[in-house]
This record gives sequence, C-alpha cells and structure tokens, in this order.
Amino acid sequence: MSNLSKSGSFFDNRLILVLAIVITGWIAWQAHLAKKYPEFYKRAQNNKQQEAPVNKEISPNSTTKAPVEAPVTNAENKKIFTETMISYDDDIWSFKVSSQGMALKEVRLKKFLDRVNTPIEFAKTPETSLFGTGLLGQRNPVDFSVQKTNDHEIVGVAQLGEMKITKILQIDSQNYSISTKVRVENATNAFTGLVTNFSEVLDQNQGGSFFSAHFGHQEFYANHDGTGSRFIVDAEKPKIETYAQTKIASFGSQYFATAVVDRSPIMPSFKAMTIIDSKPLGIGSLTYSVLNTSNKFAIEYVVFAGPKTFEVLKAIDADLTNLVDFGFFTTIAKGILWLMKTIHSAIGNWGIAIIFLTLIVRIIVLPFNLLGYKQMKAMAKIQPQIKLLRERFKDDQQKLSQEMMQLMKEAKANPLGGCLPMLFQIPIFFALYQVIGQSIELYQAPFALWINDLSLKDPFYVLPALMGITMFIQQKISPSTLDPAQQKIMTFMPLLFTFFMISLPSGLTLYIFVSSVFGVLQQIYFMKDNNPVVAKA
Repeated sequence: MSNLSKSGSFFDNRLILVLAIVITGWIAWQAHLAKKYPEFYKRAQNNKQQEAPVNKEISPNSTTKAPVEAPVTNAENKKIFTETMISYDDDIWSFKVSSQGMALKEVRLKKFLDRVNTPIEFAKTPETSLFGTGLLGQRNPVDFSVQKTNDHEIVGVAQLGEMKITKILQIDSQNYSISTKVRVENATNAFTGLVTNFSEVLDQNQGGSFFSAHFGHQEFYANHDGTGSRFIVDAEKPKIETYAQTKIASFGSQYFATAVVDRSPIMPSFKAMTIIDSKPLGIGSLTYSVLNTSNKFAIEYVVFAGPKTFEVLKAIDADLTNLVDFGFFTTIAKGILWLMKTIHSAIGNWGIAIIFLTLIVRIIVLPFNLLGYKQMKAMAKIQPQIKLLRERFKDDQQKLSQEMMQLMKEAKANPLGGCLPMLFQIPIFFALYQVIGQSIELYQAPFALWINDLSLKDPFYVLPALMGITMFIQQKISPSTLDPAQQKIMTFMPLLFTFFMISLPSGLTLYIFVSSVFGVLQQIYFMKDNNPVVAKA
C-alpha cells in the first residue's frame, strides 16, 4: 500500500470540512422551512392527540381582520334548492356535477391509489366541492339546470328573472382538466360579478421534523401579479390570504392538486382561507368583478384536479408546473428528473434509473476525484517536512501556519483539493432529495424485493444499514494521519450518516449507497499506485 493512503484519504480533515458544510446546510434548510412555515413545524413539537377547539376567529397573522364569510355548504343549500347530479365516468377518472354552481364532487382518480390502496379522491365529503359558480355578494351558488350534451361536454343554464347564466364544461380526461366558460346575458344593475369556489377538508397532519421528510402537507398556491406565492395550511389555525390579478389558484398536497387557470380578459382576485369548524376546511374563492356597465359578462378558465405530473401541468399551462416546488435547486432538480425519466423510459424501473443516475454523476466527477487524488499525493510527499515543522514550531502556532502555507505553496499542494468532488455533489444531493420527495413519478414506484415504494423510507432499514457498512469499509481501507481523538470522532461518522438517512426516502438512500460502493471501488483503484510516495519520518 502506498504511503498516500496513510497520509491523505477520503476520511481526513477535508471530510470534516465537507461534512460540516453538509450538516450546516441541512440545518439551515430546515430552519428556513421552519421560518417559512411556522405553523406546520410547530405541530411537530406540540403533537397532542386531542381535538382542536372550535374557533371561528381569524388569526392575528391574517392579512385581514374581517370575519370569514365561507361559501355556502351543501347542507345549507338543501334548504333552498333540490340538488341534482350528473355523473361522468371513464377509465381515467370519475366525478359528479352538481346543479348547485355546477360544482364537481367526488372526483376520483382511478389510476392513483393512496397509502391504504384506495383511489385518490377530491371533494368526497358533503362539505366540499370544486369550482362551483356563484354571484358576487351572495352566499348561495347559482342553481343550474344541467344536461350532458355529448360524451365530453356538460352544459348548465340558470334563469334568474331576466338574467341568464350559461356554464359550459368541456372535459379533457387525458390532462385531468375541464375547460370552463361562464356567460351572463341580460345582466341587471344588481349584478356585480361572479365567484368560483373550491374547498377541501384539511388533513390532521403532524408536521415535519429534522429526520423526516417535510413533504406531507397541504398548501395553497397563487400565481399573481407576475409572481408566485404559497403557504402551508394549518388544520388548527384559521387564516386568510388575498391576492390580486391572479392567473393560477391552487390547493393541493404532496403529489396531487386542484387548480384554476384563468383565461379571461378580467383577471380575478383570489382569497385563500382555512376555516376551523367541526371539519377544518381549506377554501379558495376567485372573484371576477364587473369593470364596466354592460348587460353581458363572460369569463373563461381551465380547472385541474389530478396528479402533479410535469407533462400534464405543462400541457395546461407552463406556469402550472410551479405547483411542483423543488426549492432552491429547481434547475438541477428538473435536470435530474429529466435524466431519470430518460433512463426509466429505456429500463422501466425507477430504482435502476436511480442507480444509473448515480453512476453517471460519479463518472462526471471522476476527473475532479483524480485531481483531488493528485492533491492528496502532493500532500503525502511533504508529510515528512510537515511533521518536522510541527515539532519545530509546536509552541508557535502562528509561525507553524505560515511555514506550512509556504511549504504547500512551493510543493503546489492544496489541502482542500479533495473537497471539490464532494462539494460538487452537495447540490445534487439536495436536488435529488426534492425530486424523490415531490415527483409523482416516484410515488409508489417499486424497486425490488422489499422496497415497493421509493418515495417512502426503507421499511426494514436495510439500505441505510448497508450504506453505513459501506462507509465504514471505505473508512477502514483509507487510513489517515488523524490524531487519536479525531480518529474516534470519524469512527462514529458512518453511524451518524446511517441515523441521518434512516427516515429519508429509500430512493435517496439507494443513491447514497450506490455512490458509496462506487467510492470504495474508486479508493481501491487509487490505492494501487504504481509510483507510491514514500514518506520518511
């Protein structure tokens, strides 16, 4: 074995520096999320198994202090209208169109199951509905006479005195969307505009924590005034946010969402709110106000209720892809997702796609690893001189640092040269974390054997254990010149990383494990140095 392996290795001071950067970055990221979504993270610290009290007051943090005037519920409507339903059903989804506002109810996605293997469903309770139409200033939705005109079109007409309201739904099942047109004729002076409402029951989720994914939440998203805003809802706190000039309004969860994409000449305002009642609700309301006096008024929009698949979202509107939030490393994450999709299209297994992605990344950074190896070799060459300097200036640390810097400069040795490959992979790690945690493509995607969902943690913790063992092997075959105290600290590093990865998605753990195996093989290859540098004491 060359002396290089005894004097400069993967597990030396460079690793300590990089690990410090990774851990600091992770803590900073979690702190950013906790600051951005305080209510969501607070629940992780105050997890109490009790029913939230009824509270109809608005949170002090709300943008308005006015009482919440919620859209009328189905139970209230029954006192006024007799609700009728028209059903739509194909091999992709099924739903019902209510005569009350022509709202969608019981929207079921047939090709997607939840964690307990039942179809994903929106607006499945009497309190909830999607995209119902009402008159601005009135609580009750418009009562339509509804009929199915063909296999993919449903039309409703409401006659309110002399005023006539027509609503047309054109169904596009492939994109989980419905093009919607609402036309008002013979509008009276009392008519001030239309509203479109959607509502969903809030999940009683438990919040995020340091060692668990933070993705299991519900959130509102608004594309407004040329920018995007989102906030995670809290099932225990009422809240209101309002947005002007809204192009997209959405409410969704980790993998699925409902949304309205406006295509009207009049851009609506959007009010997103949470109401705490017997059943906490998330309610979105788009307001289309009359801008000029006319007896005619028309709006147009596309509604969406389905999986947050990039291709589907982009087919509806490019800005709708922002429903998938990859965070700071969005550009890298999109590139990773594209590469994984390309590999998956040829192989058909997302786990194998992750393995190939890992190998591609390691091959890309191989030249940087070689550069780092050369720097380590240069450092090994001057180890005897460094040892002499340490003995000579053991009582003068400042002089020691100056002499060591001069020595390394003359030898063209950079002690941080080996950090470059690892620093290059840090953004990839965080981007891949987002891709695996947020991409519908990996939702319930099986790999092999016991791993039947790459978006969840390894149920038997086999991959984290293998990863820790591999890192331990890499540490053992790469002796370093660390002092005994540092060596003891580094001995616990594989265990720390195993604990760090134990609750993260198995797809991410698979990436780290394969990368570690590659690192072991690479270390063995580098150790077979035909021209070892022999350091002298």
